[in-house]
Amino acid sequence: MTISRRDFLKISAIAGAAIGMGATARKLIQTNGFHKVSETHQLMGTIINFVIVAESENAAHDAIQDTVDEMRRLIQMYDYRLADSPLGRLNANGITHHTFPELIATIQQSLHFSLLSQGAFDVTVKPVIDALQENRSDWQKLIELVDYRQLSVNGDTVALSSPGMSVTLDGIAKGSVVDGGVAILRQLGFEDVLVEAGGDMMAKGSPNGEAWRVGIAHPRARGEFIAKISVQNQAVATSGDYMNYFSDDYSSYHIIDPRSGKSPSTLASATVIAPSVAEADALSTTLMVLGVADGLALIEKLPDTAALIVTKDLKIYRSVNFPIG
Repeated sequence: MTISRRDFLKISAIAGAAIGMGATARKLIQTNGFHKVSETHQLMGTIINFVIVAESENAAHDAIQDTVDEMRRLIQMYDYRLADSPLGRLNANGITHHTFPELIATIQQSLHFSLLSQGAFDVTVKPVIDALQENRSDWQKLIELVDYRQLSVNGDTVALSSPGMSVTLDGIAKGSVVDGGVAILRQLGFEDVLVEAGGDMMAKGSPNGEAWRVGIAHPRARGEFIAKISVQNQAVATSGDYMNYFSDDYSSYHIIDPRSGKSPSTLASATVIAPSVAEADALSTTLMVLGVADGLALIEKLPDTAALIVTKDLKIYRSVNFPIG
């Protein structure tokens, strides 16, 4: 499929924002026998935006439905709230067998980022999160249960070493679900696709070498961009204190430092570009915990990865290779 995006195919994708293009773009696509097909679905408690450039609108809509079905399957797999899901069984029994390969891969990725960040990213933080959400006073004692080194994978068996431990993949699962959805679209023959879920997105395809244009949300000005970038066959994810906050000054929000049980205090948002959405998702969460210096030091060690960090006083820092403009 060949169609130039030059000067007309511009996509802005941020959490809660619409994805679209101007009337000129639609006209040019249709003139060349292609269609821009967009759909919006609600999954994982957020809005999922699909954009496909396709020759057949009907085929594109069918492909999106197949993709939504696959994403729903993955969501159920990653949902610890379901007692009969693999994570539900792991948290209830401390072990689960015959685990799906996709879940094994995501857990192994989680352990990889835990090791890289020295525990700043840790999916065993669930007991502390549960206690905080329930306003329980014992949350500090539960920090001793947070230790990714006690989560093990052996073949298709996943186990927790200590009683009372439990796992949440909320810091990486959304990215894994988007990756799985994009894989289905590509398998069905659609090369030029963008899938965005609450600020986590993959932009695939780059006809004639043109890149997708993406706006990064301003953490303190709703509907505005703090930066605009071009991405080409890359994933982008943003984590921020403004996405789900519990105090007006953004000091308490949905991201927890697994080592302290408290919300990190220095950053307003962190945006990561990476080869996969799961990687970008996990890393953006990790950077919120690590802060500017340690976060950028980590990013600089990773190939094909870049980051833009915004502090609470709205100072902007970026890795050496982060594209702007």
